[in-house]
Amino acid sequence: MDIEALLTPISVIVAVIALVTSSASTARARVKAIEDAYVERYWQILDRLPPEALVGQERIAPLSREECQTVRLYLRLCEDELELRQLGWVGRETWKQWRPGIKAQLRQWPVAGEWTPIRDRQLAPDQFTLLRKLDTDADFEPYQARRLGRVTRWWRQL
Repeated sequence: MDIEALLTPISVIVAVIALVTSSASTARARVKAIEDAYVERYWQILDRLPPEALVGQERIAPLSREECQTVRLYLRLCEDELELRQLGWVGRETWKQWRPGIKAQLRQWPVAGEWTPIRDRQLAPDQFTLLRKLDTDADFEPYQARRLGRVTRWWRQL
């Protein structure tokens, strides 16, 4: 066997490994970019919350219209994050951090006050389905592996 015949399959193998590695890195970078965008959105919403909410102090006065909107934007953000996790665009390690924070906020003022009628389907009965599941099921994991689930999980570090 001459050297050319040996180098051709080796070159193909190296090219395939490089392609797979590059594609996996790109997929992970995309997941990271999505996560970062949602963290930025979270901080923008947090900046709009009443000052008492930032230190866990409940206020007796009702929420203003703007504060109510901010809390509902937070709930929408949470549902979006659950949908992204379901689709595989939020990584396992990030989800381990987000999940307990979301669950805790659902129980704290001012989020709890807006969440309760939504949770009980008095408001938005056909929305927030994933957030309701998260609220009622301690082990709820929205990520659903598709065909090639192990490959996808490794690929995006899910």
